Amino acid sequence: MNALVVIDVQKYFINEFTKDIPQKISDYIKENKDKFDFIVFFKFVNNENSPFVKFYNWRNMMNPPETDLSPELEKIPHELFIKSTRSCLRNDEFKRFLEDDKIEELYLCGFNTEECVMATAFDAFDCGFNVFILKDLCASSYVKGNHEKAIELLKNQFEVV
Repeated sequence: MNALVVIDVQKYFINEFTKDIPQKISDYIKENKDKFDFIVFFKFVNNENSPFVKFYNWRNMMNPPETDLSPELEKIPHELFIKSTRSCLRNDEFKRFLEDDKIEELYLCGFNTEECVMATAFDAFDCGFNVFILKDLCASSYVKGNHEKAIELLKNQFEVV
């Protein structure tokens, strides 16, 4: 069994570097919906107890509309999980979902390649999943070039398609 995991494609992260990615993901899902047993979306929701507040005093992404999914993805049938860390595998409910449904392969895409996608990829590998990175469906909202650098690092460990 496999799952397409779409990470943090939320309004807050959409800018000049990422603006085309939500539509690309939507089109990809429509064209490949039979390829995946599950479509999973993750939303990052910051909170007062997160390391982002504790160490950086970063208080964004706590409420809508910043935490809202990109409009291109809202109507796609999916499972939805919430996280307050970089890695999706820090969510116990998601880990149970993967275990209960005997998912072995994860296809990752979304924002930010050098942070959340990468952290999830390494955690998933460490938990025994076969991980694929959909590089054309990932981007960085922070600095031009971060996505490309992250993809080069991820190529050393994972299949990047």
